Amino acid sequence: MQPYQIIILIAVILIFGIIILPLFNRWQFKRLPVDQQVLAIMKQANKLVFWKNVSNGRTGNLFFVKNKRKILVYPWVLDENGRMVIVKKNPFDNWNYPEEKPPLDEAEVKQAREELRRYSEKSVVKIVFNDPFKEGEAQ
Repeated sequence: MQPYQIIILIAVILIFGIIILPLFNRWQFKRLPVDQQVLAIMKQANKLVFWKNVSNGRTGNLFFVKNKRKILVYPWVLDENGRMVIVKKNPFDNWNYPEEKPPLDEAEVKQAREELRRYSEKSVVKIVFNDPFKEGEAQ
C-alpha cells in the first residue's frame, strides 16, 4: 500500500469512530422506551447525584439518579420564553425506578428539590417546576 492510502484509511477510521458512531448511539438511545433508558442511565451514573437530559426537540425527559439506584423522571416542554417547564404535577411524589415506585420520604424530597434548583442554576436553559411544598410559588 502507498503511504497516502494508509493515511486515507486511518482518517476514515478516525472519522467513523469519533463522529459517526457517537451520533448513531445518541440517536439509538433516544428511540429506546423510557424504562430501557432508565436502565442505561443507571449504568452511566458515575456519581451519587447524576443528571441526564434527553431532548426530543421542544420536549424531553430530565433524569435524576440518586445513589445509582433510584431514578426520578421529569418530563418537560419548552415554553415561549425558552424555559424548561416540568409538566409533572407533583415532581416529588414517587420514584420512577425501582419498579415498586416507592414514595419519597421527607429527606429525599428536600434533596431532590435542592438538586433540581442547583441543576437549574448551572443549566443554560432555566427550569420551572411546580413545587407543591412552597405554596403558590414556582421556581
